[in-house]
Amino acid sequence: MQQHVFLLVSLLPILSIYLIYYSNPTAYNKSFQCIALSLVLGSKLSFPSDTAYILSSQSYFAQQENELSPICIITPTTSKDVSLAIRSLSVLHAVSGCRFAIRGGGHTPFAGSANINNGVIINMQSMKGVKVNSDQSLVSVGAGETWGDIYMKLDDQGLSTTGGRVSRVGVGGLTLGGGLSFFSGRKGFVCDNVVNYEVVLANGRIINANANENSDLWLALRGGSNNFGVVTRFDMKTFKQGQLWGGTIYYNISTVSEQLKALFDVNSEDNDQDAALIMNFGYDQGQFGAVNYFQYAKPIGNPSVFQPLVEIQPQFFDTIRISNLTDFTNEQSSLSVNGLRETFMTTTFKNNLSFLKTVYDMWNSSLSQVIAVPDISYSVVFQPLPPSITSKSTPLGGNSLGLNPSDGPLVIFLLVASWTSSGDDSIVMNAGRKLVEKIDEAAEAKSLGNSFKYLNYADGAQDPISGYGPQIKARLQAASKKYDPQGLFQRAVPGGFKLFPSGKRV
Repeated sequence: MQQHVFLLVSLLPILSIYLIYYSNPTAYNKSFQCIALSLVLGSKLSFPSDTAYILSSQSYFAQQENELSPICIITPTTSKDVSLAIRSLSVLHAVSGCRFAIRGGGHTPFAGSANINNGVIINMQSMKGVKVNSDQSLVSVGAGETWGDIYMKLDDQGLSTTGGRVSRVGVGGLTLGGGLSFFSGRKGFVCDNVVNYEVVLANGRIINANANENSDLWLALRGGSNNFGVVTRFDMKTFKQGQLWGGTIYYNISTVSEQLKALFDVNSEDNDQDAALIMNFGYDQGQFGAVNYFQYAKPIGNPSVFQPLVEIQPQFFDTIRISNLTDFTNEQSSLSVNGLRETFMTTTFKNNLSFLKTVYDMWNSSLSQVIAVPDISYSVVFQPLPPSITSKSTPLGGNSLGLNPSDGPLVIFLLVASWTSSGDDSIVMNAGRKLVEKIDEAAEAKSLGNSFKYLNYADGAQDPISGYGPQIKARLQAASKKYDPQGLFQRAVPGGFKLFPSGKRV
């Protein structure tokens, strides 16, 4: 049977050339690509009239992604399925220009990040599996898993791993983009805790990348995103973990100055490594508000590090409690819904109280450009990035994010906006991009800037890979040339953030 499958793959060029040159390319080329794939992949390929296709196409986080129309969708369940799909797509790209996208959880909001018009999707969501090894030091996770399902299984065993903070977010995109966790103060970025990646390369080979085997690829995948292959399994460090303290407090917007002072103090050189904070100021359809999301990695009520924030008044209500990680990440997931038009935009700067206030004022001023947009939600989010996080990478083998503990405490800025009408896309996107540009210019003028742009928060027009620095970018490009010599993941996979301009090799 395997010989017959590979025979079909080898015949794809002949079949493609016949149909392209002896039929009407406009009428038949795209449909042939999927017909050829169906001969190889059978029921694991779905067409626009199939229920599996319809459900997948309408399940993205952002409406911009839902609006794209792939010609067919591959839903692998094993690494061998992915290998066969990549071998086939490589042939089809060579002879007919077929392009494809790789979809995990589908949470990145910009159009084309994990979907594609007139191309093929590899939907990894059926690549399941959460398996803890015998000594409970590692968990092996299928690339289609979501963090909520992982935590449910680990909570039952008194374990956890350094993973995402929103239960419905997928493992693949977050981890390959670096990944922030409630445990990052103790453990570093999510990618720092991946000890092995199972990867399908452009030629269909299934390999492992770790500290001892293909170590340059292992390092590249720690922040290098979808540029090298399709990761089918992540083997991640685990640790003992019981319940945590955390939750959400909703405040009056009048508390801004107190909030920013407390954020500045929390984000220190010697911060409490068990503490994680997400600070949000937002405008939502006529109402302003301030929201803090807290997490403390021990079941200690009202830990001292957060006392200044917990005591700020006036407050509207809170969800503070002691519970498990599954519960807290479900809460985070409930705070947003699928199907709206969405954007994320990001930058990073040094922790400076005066500049935090400046950035808040810039955001508040930019609101006038979008306030007339129907159903607009427009928020600024500040997240501490202290040396306790950035210092963890080197002892764990390094990563590709370009951050250095000597930079001192940093702040990750995130703009989050949602709205309902495509007619307002340019208004919201232009306002956000101008805001980030002004923040970067002001930060540079005050010697507070940092080139890091957290990839998982980046807008499609941003360039987080270059933000890692020229040496790391060159190292990533070298890994691409070594493991993908024909540039399949640069040329045939337009989604995400590429290593070369327009996917072309330099």
